[in-house]
Amino acid sequence: MAEVLVVGADSALRGLLAEWLQPLGHRVVEQSGAADLVLVDIPNPRREGVEALRRIARQHPRAPRLVLSSSFFPGVDCCGPVARELGVAGVLPKPLAREALLAAVQRLAVGR
Repeated sequence: MAEVLVVGADSALRGLLAEWLQPLGHRVVEQSGAADLVLVDIPNPRREGVEALRRIARQHPRAPRLVLSSSFFPGVDCCGPVARELGVAGVLPKPLAREALLAAVQRLAVGR
């Protein structure tokens, strides 16, 4: 279904994301010219992540961006004020809940 570009994640997280997303038909890639969705792992999005998110938006202007971070509180609204402040389609706290990731990816991949 979607080619999912993963940015900033270590190999263990990339492997886990691939394991969760492949059964739904998505393909996780590390580099892509035309990603359908970009997952960005940023330790502190409000401090060092804003410029990285701007750069990714320039590189992939049509791909929605979903930010993963351990600095988000559990229960943060995926599409709420934090996402709007960062200019992304959604945010998810880490540790990452499989169901929350799959729901967000499906919403963003299908909603295109």
